[in-house]
Amino acid sequence: MQEMPRVVRLGAVVVLGLVMGGITSVLQKYLNFPWLSLVNAATPWLAPAFTVGALQRRVGGAALAGLAVCVFELVGYYLTSAARGYFSAGGHGILLFWTGCAVVGGPIFGAAGWLWLQDRVRGLVASVLAASFLAEAVVTYGWRLHYTSSAILFAGLGIAAAALLGLRGRQYVPLCRWLLLTFPAGAVAELLLGFVYARSF
Repeated sequence: MQEMPRVVRLGAVVVLGLVMGGITSVLQKYLNFPWLSLVNAATPWLAPAFTVGALQRRVGGAALAGLAVCVFELVGYYLTSAARGYFSAGGHGILLFWTGCAVVGGPIFGAAGWLWLQDRVRGLVASVLAASFLAEAVVTYGWRLHYTSSAILFAGLGIAAAALLGLRGRQYVPLCRWLLLTFPAGAVAELLLGFVYARSF
């Protein structure tokens, strides 16, 4: 397979980040639940890091690209919000929260995307994105917020992610095994995110 030019890979990081951030800002005004949860949650916001990570040449570059796309999502979000005359009620606290998510989650999801495309550690990296959606469904929307429709939506997205990512190399069996580890890890991460988020305002 022909290697993607560096300028294309860099452009994908910038454009995808800015577009996703801008779309998030706009859709927050127009969507209702359960769809509104897609633009107010961590996993959909981190999913582009997985995508751009898969485009990179090396795992280190993938981790850096994951961080960068999340930062550009923030830039796109706040530029679009400012253009619309809207500013987050959370102020600096909520900005620091999402910056922290970018710093921690961006490199992890970026590296996972690269490892998945390279077919490394069969099943593990395919389970990361699925486990994140499932953990957000159970912990955040099911247990903490009691938003049943959003919990069902995110559970469906988790199952769909497992089905699609596991299709590469037919790695469904190891994926399910790794979910026994990655789902609890995701659940702990969601509990920590909820704790930090509650103190960001």
